[in-house]
Amino acid sequence: MTRRIDAERLYLRTLTRSDCSDRYVAWLNDPQVNRYLETRFAVQDLKAIAAFVDAANSRSNEYLFGIFLRAGDDHVGNLKIGPVNPHHRLGDISLFIGEPRCWGKGYATEAIIAASRYAFDSLAVRKLSAGIYAPNTASHRAFLKAGYREDARRPGHYLLDGKPCDILELGCRAEDLH
Repeated sequence: MTRRIDAERLYLRTLTRSDCSDRYVAWLNDPQVNRYLETRFAVQDLKAIAAFVDAANSRSNEYLFGIFLRAGDDHVGNLKIGPVNPHHRLGDISLFIGEPRCWGKGYATEAIIAASRYAFDSLAVRKLSAGIYAPNTASHRAFLKAGYREDARRPGHYLLDGKPCDILELGCRAEDLH
């Protein structure tokens, strides 16, 4: 089932195999783009990202979206809601803007707000959570602008450049969303 979420300057729609492009692969292999992504630990190719898209779309508790600019229909990043836990009505949210020309323009915040509304209104989620590498100030700022709050800090949880790095756990309920 194809889902679409409209926002002011962009829209999110279910990511499909046809969205798996050389440009998408290049984002995931670019050290500047993937610095805070777990995909950085393996070289990505079309086969790997197509398998990722197929796997995400096969799970009933995950929703993988491409982020597209309304002007020009350019695919500029991805956002995932899930897994969604129906018992506790919790969900995770993660995203990346792959196109560096789109950084710093508020697209991440816009996508977070639109997807969060969708999760609260259509998926019956009562709380969303995001985990962020502490040095990733752009992502942290985007989530805070959307209404997320810091729930916890996990000191030295991951390694970044071979050194322990804190992870920030952010959370949002429907009433917190901007």
